[in-house]
Amino acid sequence: MLRILISMMTLLVWTGASPALALPDAEELLEMMGLSSAEKQQVLGGEFVTLSPKSTSERELATAMAFIVKTPPAALLEDLKKNLVSGVDPDSIASGKITGDGSLADFAAMSLGSDAKKQAKIFLSAKPGEDLNLSQTEIAAFQALAKQGADEKAVEDQIRKLLLARFQAYHSGGLDGIEPYDRGDKQTPVGGDLRRAVEAAKIVQKNAPSFYDALLNYPKPHPAGLEEDFGWTHYIAHGTPVFLLTHRLWMPDGDAWVVSQRQFYVTGSYNCVQAIAGLLPVNGGTLVVYVNRTSTDQVTGFGSSTKRTLGTKVMSSQIRDLFEKAKAAAEK
Repeated sequence: MLRILISMMTLLVWTGASPALALPDAEELLEMMGLSSAEKQQVLGGEFVTLSPKSTSERELATAMAFIVKTPPAALLEDLKKNLVSGVDPDSIASGKITGDGSLADFAAMSLGSDAKKQAKIFLSAKPGEDLNLSQTEIAAFQALAKQGADEKAVEDQIRKLLLARFQAYHSGGLDGIEPYDRGDKQTPVGGDLRRAVEAAKIVQKNAPSFYDALLNYPKPHPAGLEEDFGWTHYIAHGTPVFLLTHRLWMPDGDAWVVSQRQFYVTGSYNCVQAIAGLLPVNGGTLVVYVNRTSTDQVTGFGSSTKRTLGTKVMSSQIRDLFEKAKAAAEK
């Protein structure tokens, strides 16, 4: 559905045995993911295999995929930390890091781009609904700018303030700090959608409970060894530029790594993303098992079941296409 859904994917990385995590081996993990014996052999034989996990709500598209990359887990992890996937995605425009408690300086490089006038008009026309993902307060701020006859630069400044406020609210309050999107007749609970996506990660809960707890209950005190970073990205989703905020977490356990990357705010097109993957060593390469849970209001309402089925099919196809490109880049 959206290539951005996996441009900043979440990782659960296993590169060796660890008594503390009681980690499964490659075949055990594939079995936990629900693959049949035939599907396991397909994956281990070099093929891509796709599954469709049960969605946790009517807004969620869920897909899973397993494949092998001919490079060791440690090397693949380093590539992923350097944005291997987004690096092969032509729809990625710009990105930047957010440091400490965040400041407007972290968003200095952000702009509306070459189509600034058109994009500014969209924000100046903000109202409750699905065109933009905004709270009541955020909508009021853009409406005030519209009454003042604001230009593109003023809109860019307001977007920077919006992104900073969203970051700081999440940074201090976690999932409970995420303001819902105002749809007019309802509110979309982004924090609740992300919480359900984490709770569905039973394999993580069983094999990496301290990390699971940190991911679910951020920003509670971190367990020893846990690291994190934040960033923003400007991206083209379905031909429309969007801005998103991302949180990455990673924690080692001996030779093992647990890593997460969550999209907790997006200005439009979809609501949020929580994805999880596993990387395990097999025959000199890496088995990748990936799960993506994406919340979008576009699949709700009349015919929601059919919309989710079709949306998941399109999303899975685009994820596979992008992963094939990333796989080729990693194996060079």
